[in-house]
Amino acid sequence: MKIPVIILGGFLGSGKTTLLLSLLKESKARGLTPGIVMNELGKKDVDGYILQEHAGANVEKLLDGCVCCSRKDELPRTLELLLARRPDVIYIELTGVANPEEIAKSLLEPALSGRLVLHYSITVLDAENVLEYGSRFSADKQLVRTLRRQLSSAGLIIVNKSDLVEPETLWRIEKMASRYNTDAEIVFTHYSKINLSPLLAGIAPQEQRTPALQRGSREINGMALKRINSAVSGHGATAVQEPESAHETSYSQVAAVTLTFPPGAADGVRPELLEGFFREWGDSLVRAKGHVRLAGRDGVQLVQYAGNRCNWEFSRYPGQPYVVFIGLNLDEKQLTDRWSALFYQP
Repeated sequence: MKIPVIILGGFLGSGKTTLLLSLLKESKARGLTPGIVMNELGKKDVDGYILQEHAGANVEKLLDGCVCCSRKDELPRTLELLLARRPDVIYIELTGVANPEEIAKSLLEPALSGRLVLHYSITVLDAENVLEYGSRFSADKQLVRTLRRQLSSAGLIIVNKSDLVEPETLWRIEKMASRYNTDAEIVFTHYSKINLSPLLAGIAPQEQRTPALQRGSREINGMALKRINSAVSGHGATAVQEPESAHETSYSQVAAVTLTFPPGAADGVRPELLEGFFREWGDSLVRAKGHVRLAGRDGVQLVQYAGNRCNWEFSRYPGQPYVVFIGLNLDEKQLTDRWSALFYQP
């Protein structure tokens, strides 16, 4: 019996890990044993620790690179490790700059195709920022192409953070998504909350399985929004075909820099200074996340920065505080120098 695989894709900060936490909670309620692959661009495992802290999940981690290019050779070995534990379902959360098509192709390799089957490919969009990506990242043609393929390869497109934008923006997002994918269900939500039953329909604990695994119906409702009529001639899900090319990386100018708190920073940093530091880099800094110690507060805080918004959450992270910075053409030396100076401001 083949193990179903659900791929979670979407750009940095869109809400993939939040969705995965919901899927893990629902899996537990259904008596399912999940296997999890977490891919991170940075050297520190921020999202994997979140899953362990909130869901008690065992996670196989692929760090410091993208699983569809620089870490591609490691995926089969990682999936073999998970298969040895006899999971009922496998979730693969990709980096925000990964091409889900490459992962789906990996599942068709002879060593895996007899044991794994793609159940769903999901792409999560950030409603506040997704319409700006084409112009913002126009200098990185490979990244723009990857973002389009995240749309065209999805069976389900989740427009997250829809409560933060006007209805007219949602219409524009749906029209844009439908341009690249005419078949995918598009749902609108916030905090990645959707009806998970159709996603997990047909997936049962292995001892209860019937031979035919069936996906659920497409009634995956988030916020109600009348669908745009996007009748497009031709067959298949892709409305705008990207030209086929030889294998290439999914981005060229995106990089991750991981910086730890200096030894003399036991008292932490003021939150307003850290938020100001994030915004100092403008459009060059796309995402920042990590576990930090704040001045005047006990314990550690999980900080997440995306789309010019900063969120804080208490964390039990026991190690040395750090932040992973992800951006375009980041100057690592300049970033490191400014980071060090941040802790010695009066």
